[in-house]
Amino acid sequence: MEIINAFVIIISLVILSGLIAFIGDKIGMKMGKKRVSLFGLRPRYSSIIITILTGVLIAVLSITILLGVYSELRNALFNINDVLNRLERLDQQLAERDKQLSERDQKLAARDKELSKLQQEIESREAEIKAKENEIAEKEAELAVKDQELQEVENELQQLTKNRNELQSRVNELSSQRNDLEAQVSELENQIADLEADYDDLREVANQLQAGVIYYMGEDMVYQKGDVIYSDVLEGGRSEQETISALNRYLQEANQVAMEQDIQVNEETGMALRLQTEDILNAARIIYNMDQGSRVIVSLISRVNVPKNDWLYANFQLYEDFVVFKKDALISSRVISSAQSSEEIETELEALLQDVNEKAVNQGLLPDNSGQVGSINFSQFYELVNRVRSSEAEVKVNVYAAANIWREDRLSDNLKFELEEVKAEGQNNDG
Repeated sequence: MEIINAFVIIISLVILSGLIAFIGDKIGMKMGKKRVSLFGLRPRYSSIIITILTGVLIAVLSITILLGVYSELRNALFNINDVLNRLERLDQQLAERDKQLSERDQKLAARDKELSKLQQEIESREAEIKAKENEIAEKEAELAVKDQELQEVENELQQLTKNRNELQSRVNELSSQRNDLEAQVSELENQIADLEADYDDLREVANQLQAGVIYYMGEDMVYQKGDVIYSDVLEGGRSEQETISALNRYLQEANQVAMEQDIQVNEETGMALRLQTEDILNAARIIYNMDQGSRVIVSLISRVNVPKNDWLYANFQLYEDFVVFKKDALISSRVISSAQSSEEIETELEALLQDVNEKAVNQGLLPDNSGQVGSINFSQFYELVNRVRSSEAEVKVNVYAAANIWREDRLSDNLKFELEEVKAEGQNNDG
């Protein structure tokens, strides 16, 4: 409709301009023949002035009609400085936000590094404590042995009074050794107490750092980096005005989709998307320079992880669109025996569908974030299972394209299945 209106306006301007030129020419000729003089000039110059005024009138009339019909042209002509200033402010805000995110990532990395260092120190202290505990156990075992020896000596003292002096010396020696061991045990216990105090301090610092990391990492994410925010197909090779209008409509629709999530919205512009002006102009330039009649898949991709109520920064991804599978093209096939159980038939069909998925991706169909390009529904799948089971013997399941499948399409509802009876014994897979 817009193209028809444009042609009507252009044709009207041409006709009106021609009519004005014709009238101006006639007036000039009459004035020339009658040798009429304007402002005291010679008739020849008067005729030239009338021709010039006719051209000026045509230009003024054309500009007035165009400005009256196209509000976008009027806004672009009279408000270009406001638009440029607004774009400059948006670029400054985007740069400031990028700097804040970079500082935040650096702080988070430093916290992670410090936490890792403290965790290593804690593990080292735990190993030291365990070693000290093993050493205490060994000393206690030695102390128990010495106690046993001391008891034996005391028993000998009661029985052997003749060797009392010698035994007493032995007792004194063992007592001295025991005191030394008890002093070592006491010192080790003091060291363990100090290590445990250091351990508690380090654990408290680690808990504080971990709480800080959880604060940064535990926020709900609306979009992960690389997620597709919005995707649509635009026609390339059109005029500059048509390309800009189509891209503006695309951005408005993408903005509406983005605003359905819990993200921050600019109250002045009503925009939730944060895009770089250079990316928008580059996307418009690519679409404009494509061949006429070509199609391009335009996707907006999240540039960073986006928590709730945060700015949504996005980049463009452009893919040329083309027909991956023409209508009735054979995509894949597989020979399946109807004598198998339902579970085995389901497994064979799932393998066939996986092969279809892989071939579609290899041929250029764009997969989603999970690497899939669509699937058949539950009822269609089990109808296919029942068709295989009701066959006489082995059947060859052929998968065809039900329609032209473009690069941005999904395989859901775009596939048709045909069963062909296999007369002779064949291989299980003819993919």
